[in-house]
Amino acid sequence: MTIFRDISETRELVDSFTRPAQSLFPVARLREDAAGENARWANMVEMGWLAIGLPEGSGGVGLTLLEEALAAQTFGRHLLSSNYPATVLAADASLRSGWQDLAASLLDGSRRAALARRSADEGTIVVFDAEPGDVLVVITSSGVDMFDAAAIAAHDSVHWASEVSLAKRAKPLLSVASPDLAAKAQLIVAGMLAGIASECRDRAVEYAKVREQFGQPIGAFQAVKHHCANMAITAHAARELVSFAALSLVEQAPESEHLAMAALNLALRAARDNAGLNIQIHGGMGFSDECDAHLFLKAARILNAAVGGIDSTRQSLMASVQ
Repeated sequence: MTIFRDISETRELVDSFTRPAQSLFPVARLREDAAGENARWANMVEMGWLAIGLPEGSGGVGLTLLEEALAAQTFGRHLLSSNYPATVLAADASLRSGWQDLAASLLDGSRRAALARRSADEGTIVVFDAEPGDVLVVITSSGVDMFDAAAIAAHDSVHWASEVSLAKRAKPLLSVASPDLAAKAQLIVAGMLAGIASECRDRAVEYAKVREQFGQPIGAFQAVKHHCANMAITAHAARELVSFAALSLVEQAPESEHLAMAALNLALRAARDNAGLNIQIHGGMGFSDECDAHLFLKAARILNAAVGGIDSTRQSLMASVQ
């Protein structure tokens, strides 16, 4: 099935309702006021960003996965918390399972979700940006599993990348096995990663124009030009594959699930590579806490860990074509 469709108007629509992210979520906030992220969650709720792809009758905006994936690219540029994809997925899974009250609490901001990853033997679980009352969302190859953080956390607060004992008897709060939900999870994360790759490209190029060395901008040096060109190619490829995979899912193309996995595989590499090159192009300053460059690498690594890592994603992708 071949899909030909101009999505420029869709991009304009998404740009119109995600534009407030520029003023509400400047990346510098993570250095200057990281503690204010919880308060900013209310802005996301008010904007309806948590319910872009949910039906209007269930409190959603009523758009498709295409708009959701494009919005995720913008949110990746502004380094929205990993709680964003977790809450979007938790609300969707709750509605699919008839848990309207849980979905409502997630959409109105009274409850939040956080990404998590189980160990291979399922004896431990690693969580990211979680609070005791959160719902933990584990993205699986077949859908999502949800846990109650309060029920499994052994201490009062679960911090980023902390390892929490998960008793063998701890059952998922909710387990939803659905190919399209699994693909949605992959594409929202991939969209955020593609956004990170694009923003790192833009920041590196702008810095290369103004930073001078030996009497000329560093962008005039061939090595820096090559880095910027590679970043541009990688970011563009990730953005377009995420968009095409989302469109294929909307159009119910037979290869859509494979494309979603391929988009995640590419986006993981694009975000990792571009975040690293952005730091390099910024030189010694790029490694400092005063520069925003390191924040993109941290965000990329969190999302990478939450989906099981690049190697795991590549293996799953290769297995799907055998």
